[in-house]
Amino acid sequence: MRPSVPATTDLTFLFADVEGSTRLAELHGAAAGAALARYHRLVAESTERHGGRIFERIGDGAYACFTDARAAVAAADELQTAIGEEDWGDVGRVRVRISLASGEVETHDDRFYGRPLFRASRLQSLAAGGETLISGTTIEALGGAVPDGAVLRDLGEQRLRDMSEPERVFALVHTSRARSADESRSDESEYAGDQSVIEEEGPIRVLLVDDHAVVRRGLRGFLELLKDFDVVGEAENGREGVAAADRLVPDVVLMDLLMPEMGGLEAIAAIKQAHPEIEIVAVTSFIEEEKVTSALEAGASGYLLKDAEAEEVAQAIRAAYNGEVHLDPAVSRLLAQRLRQRKEAEPVEPLTGREKEVLSQLAKGASNKEIAYELGITERTARTHVSNILGKLGLASRTQAALYAVEHKLV
Repeated sequence: MRPSVPATTDLTFLFADVEGSTRLAELHGAAAGAALARYHRLVAESTERHGGRIFERIGDGAYACFTDARAAVAAADELQTAIGEEDWGDVGRVRVRISLASGEVETHDDRFYGRPLFRASRLQSLAAGGETLISGTTIEALGGAVPDGAVLRDLGEQRLRDMSEPERVFALVHTSRARSADESRSDESEYAGDQSVIEEEGPIRVLLVDDHAVVRRGLRGFLELLKDFDVVGEAENGREGVAAADRLVPDVVLMDLLMPEMGGLEAIAAIKQAHPEIEIVAVTSFIEEEKVTSALEAGASGYLLKDAEAEEVAQAIRAAYNGEVHLDPAVSRLLAQRLRQRKEAEPVEPLTGREKEVLSQLAKGASNKEIAYELGITERTARTHVSNILGKLGLASRTQAALYAVEHKLV
């Protein structure tokens, strides 16, 4: 009897797994097992709802295929949303890595063989929890359409393990921060291709950049115990930190200053240039006046020593997220001393009465939103006043402006 000839077909593959599933099992035992069962149910529901099918389950890994790339992307988008909205009880949080790759595969005895499977597997290993990474082949099959309320980020060409050629990779932003709270899905609007990102309240998304794995683990372990933080990724040097910031677009980066490949100061400048909205808290082992001022001038909105208490680290991240500045007390004393030693001079252009009021609020550590509320102006106007103040006084940061106000007894 002749062996059957494998058939070929174009499919899109969705690979999903749970980040840190082994650790969840060690920490939560039976509760983790129940959570894993719910996760597999959510994967199956999203897959079936969009016309795909699960063809394999191994541990926390779920593997699905679709004949339509758009349906596969919609399933991934829906799944990440469902995972984020699910109440995971004692487990606290479940974060899923998803990858999508398309192309021609051979089918034989209900098994699949071909490059798209390898692409999906390698892309999945590149993803962090909560991310969906999409291969260039799937983007081509989409024809430019993405689910309503989602946005694609081009991550450029990436070298994937065991793949001879680099792969063009895209990230699908599908968290609650990328969708409108009052929009519902429908068959007519599902692929509107809306490229806007709509901000909503949620956990503060933090990226950890430090060349010491022990430090990163300690910070992650502490921050993940707090409900208002979500550690979205880690990097072990400045270059990886810049790439991770491009890929993950966190709210706040906790950045070590002394690292190989690219130092923290250079990484801060690169991130702020590409993503002015990302706040950065600099962290180092000792105080050097030049590094302190350089970090603040590069765009850091906080400066901590590595011996800071864990709660102080959390406070610094929250302050940065709210547009405020948090400095280690020793750093504040250093900057104040530096200002005292500077020759006092009136600004070339005097401050207006309103600018003096804004400067007084800055000295109290107020954010732009709080300044707007206190003075009865819009947040945009407050931001303009702050910019004008810095320009007139020749200062590089809100922190320096606050210290200037204190030194000149404006508060």
